[in-house]
Amino acid sequence: MQSLYVDVALALPAPGPFQYSVPEKFADQMEIGKRVFVFVRNRRMVGYVVGLSSEKSFEEVKDVDAVIDAEPVIDSELLALTRWMAGYYFCSWGQTIEAALPAPFRKGRLTMKSRSKKPTAQRDSVNPIELALTPFQNSAYESILRQIKTKKFHTFLLHGITGSGKTEVYMHLIRELLKESRGSIMLVPEISLTPQAVDRFYSRFGEGVAVIHSRLGQAHRVEEWHRIQSGEAKVVVGARSAIFSPVKDLGLIIIDEEHEASYKQEETPRYHTRGVAAKRAELEGAVLLLGSATPSLEAFHASEEKKITRLTLPERIEKRPLPLVEVVDMRRLPEGKRSVIFSGVLERSIRESLMKKEQVMLLLNRRGFSTYLHCSSCGYVMICDHCRISLAYHFDKEILLCHVCSFRAVPPKLCPGCQKNYLHYFGIGTQKVELEAARHFAGARLGRMDADSTSRKDSHETILRAFKNKEIDILIGTQMIAKGHDFPNVSLIGVISADTALHIPDFRAAERTFDLLTQVAGRTGRGDIPGKVVVQTYVPHHYSIQSAKDHDYLEFYEKESQFRRECGMPPYSHLIQVVLGGPVEKEVARQILVLARLIQPSLFEGRFRILGPAPCLTSKEKGVFRWNFYLQTPTVDEAVPFLKKAVQDFKKSRVTLTIDVDPQ
Repeated sequence: MQSLYVDVALALPAPGPFQYSVPEKFADQMEIGKRVFVFVRNRRMVGYVVGLSSEKSFEEVKDVDAVIDAEPVIDSELLALTRWMAGYYFCSWGQTIEAALPAPFRKGRLTMKSRSKKPTAQRDSVNPIELALTPFQNSAYESILRQIKTKKFHTFLLHGITGSGKTEVYMHLIRELLKESRGSIMLVPEISLTPQAVDRFYSRFGEGVAVIHSRLGQAHRVEEWHRIQSGEAKVVVGARSAIFSPVKDLGLIIIDEEHEASYKQEETPRYHTRGVAAKRAELEGAVLLLGSATPSLEAFHASEEKKITRLTLPERIEKRPLPLVEVVDMRRLPEGKRSVIFSGVLERSIRESLMKKEQVMLLLNRRGFSTYLHCSSCGYVMICDHCRISLAYHFDKEILLCHVCSFRAVPPKLCPGCQKNYLHYFGIGTQKVELEAARHFAGARLGRMDADSTSRKDSHETILRAFKNKEIDILIGTQMIAKGHDFPNVSLIGVISADTALHIPDFRAAERTFDLLTQVAGRTGRGDIPGKVVVQTYVPHHYSIQSAKDHDYLEFYEKESQFRRECGMPPYSHLIQVVLGGPVEKEVARQILVLARLIQPSLFEGRFRILGPAPCLTSKEKGVFRWNFYLQTPTVDEAVPFLKKAVQDFKKSRVTLTIDVDPQ
């Protein structure tokens, strides 16, 4: 009998795949896409069969230890997608395959016993009846549907202002696909994956919906995977990992709020969902639909260049007016009042809404913007020894906490720098706003939604349901309250600190500020109650704030794209971030200079630029010193060969190397 060999992809940071021989007893069971157990040195690992051969590539080849699956768990389209990802995002094929499968599959499991309740047990009925489309909605719907029926890949950008009914267009398209027994994937940012959003899809499509997100238990996630793979569920709603769902006869991928940074995976493989979705749609002849009220500059620029088709929804449903946005210049407050949380305008507006039994949302711009301990005598700030960032003071526990490594410390009575009693708490955090709101608005029922208050399972849903049921009068939170929600009784949004994100050293700072202010303004005035937004800022004339005030995306795009063009930043280039980390800072700095020099000879004809090297924004994290540089390139494909060659020639010692393509 002829010998059989398999190429096995392993989730190791090594190129691979690795060849193994197939014992005769497994020969009839071996298929591409199945999982196998193999030994790497003395460690038994799960591997993925990606190739079959009758020829041996190496002198010594180990045997496959066991075949796990009766049927392949990953099909040819997803194998092609994960192989492309490995090349584009600088990781191994096995690492990208593992990202595409539920976590228990990585341990050799295929089924798990779920203790979860039936998905429909606590569902609210939200718009179960299909709504008639407006002329603008119908025009967009017809254009996309025509393309879907051709079964040829194309990308659309649906630019619709907040409240213009993008979701209803999505649902009409999904309904048409279901008529032909074709599948759809609907992606939303994790923070927008609210019970309300999920209930809306269950109300319309029933048990044909599967939900994939990070709060799902592993057993429940495996159940959903099997429902999708069997064809029982043809509509997948989920966060970024749902892009890998094994949907049969895929016709449509929707990325709602496509501008959101949470579509970028921050761990290996560091993929951007938008790029992966485009590749998957291309491989499967599906349509990719990007939806947003504030499109990313990358997507809008592509539509300007006619690489994708832009469709517009310029009106709110029932022609409801956009909310009035009032900008409060905090610099004009009297000297002693500039540190207050509530300006007179915001305080009066909150009292008016509460008197009318209407609800209020208060937003702090930027996650992690919090109270810190500062000495007014010598300027000392309490920082984390392991991470080089300031420690945040938590009022409820009376502790200083590092938001990166969770280091805790008791606040000292005397300044560690000068031993004087001049320590004060500076900054504004959600807890401080909650305390001040309780003091100013006695009797109002308060809710807080941030990383601390939503750390427990289902706490996110509990808070939002309480707000929807009008059990909370004022909801205070970070950006997680700003997007994807539809609460008709909200008449006022207060933005406590609109400009904090503008001061971060990030070329996307203005874009993120504009996005957040526009999105949060869209949470009000969605019912019969007129909406109002009060924006407090120390830089009221910045174009991101003025454009958001006027609900004018095109004005913002013109000014921001001019800045990006002048400095050659995306969308006019691609960035690849190279990070070295290690325990000794001098050695990390020395080695990153060596690596940067290895790339220099390839920077021909001014096609590429190296920005840096320099310490990372968080230059020390969990005891590891971090330095980085950026490779600025017209296309990623052009830079990949040169960067790969440099990495191969680089002899690193006691440092870790991370490459992040299209960092956010």
